[in-house]
Amino acid sequence: MAGNIMSTAVSGLNTFNEALSIVSDNIANAATTGWKSNTVDFGDLVGGLIATSNNNITAQGVGSSVLGVTSDFGVGSETQTGLWSDLMIQGNGFFEVQDSNGADYYTRDGSFQITTGGTQAAPTAYLTDGHGNYVLDPSGNKISMLDPSDATTTLTDYAIDKYGNVTGTDPKGNIIKLGVVDVSTVPNPNGLIRVGENMYTWGTSAGTVTPQAPGTGQAGTLVSSALEGSNVDLTQQMVNLINYQADYQANSKSVTTGDTLLQTVVNMVR
Repeated sequence: MAGNIMSTAVSGLNTFNEALSIVSDNIANAATTGWKSNTVDFGDLVGGLIATSNNNITAQGVGSSVLGVTSDFGVGSETQTGLWSDLMIQGNGFFEVQDSNGADYYTRDGSFQITTGGTQAAPTAYLTDGHGNYVLDPSGNKISMLDPSDATTTLTDYAIDKYGNVTGTDPKGNIIKLGVVDVSTVPNPNGLIRVGENMYTWGTSAGTVTPQAPGTGQAGTLVSSALEGSNVDLTQQMVNLINYQADYQANSKSVTTGDTLLQTVVNMVR
C-alpha cells in the first residue's frame, strides 16, 4: 500500500517537474522573437484491474504522465524596428532558411540582413538571417542582393513589400527586382521539430510543406520593418506556475505520507 502511494506520488512529481520546466521555458522566452508558447498535455497512468461498487471492472490509477507538449502558433505582437530587412509574417507560414551545408530550417524570426563576400571582381551578397543562413525563395534558391545584370553595380534603397518582393535601386534610379521571400505553410506546425535558435526542422507528422509567395494560398503576408514578438501570455504563465508548484508540493506530501506508512509497517514487524 505504502509502496503504491509513493510510486504514484513520484509519477506526479516527475509530471509536474516537467510542467514547471515548460512554464519556465515560456517565461524565459517571453521576449524572444517569434517564440511560440508551449502547453503541457497531461495523461493518467493505470495499473491492474479492480472491481467497482456496482460490480463493474475498471483500471486502478497509478499516477500521471506528460503525454506531450503542444505549441500555440498564433501570431505574436508586432514590434516596429525601422529596418527594411526585418520582416514579420502576418498570418500562417514560416520563413525557410538554409545553412552552408544545404540543410533547410523553418522560422518565424525575420531578423534578416545582407551578408557580402566574394571578390571585387566577383562579389556576392545574399539575404541571410542572424546566423548566416540563406533566406530562400519559393523555388528553394538563395536571394542575391546584387543587380542581376551587373553584379558590380551598387544598389541602394532596398525594400521588401507585403508580398515578399525584394527590390533595390540602381544609380540611375531604376528599381530592380531581386527575388521573392518564401513563406512556407505547414499542415501541422506541431509536427515540426524545435532545434533552437528560433528554428525548426521538418518532422514526419508535419505533413507536406508548401513553399509559396506571401499572400498566396494559405501563406500570410509580410510586414516590413517589423518583427513578431513572443505570443506568451505572462499572466497565464504565472497562474500555471503557481498551480503546478502547488501540485508538485501536494505530491511531495503524498511521498511523505507513504514514507510514514512504510515506517509504521516496519515498526510493527519489529
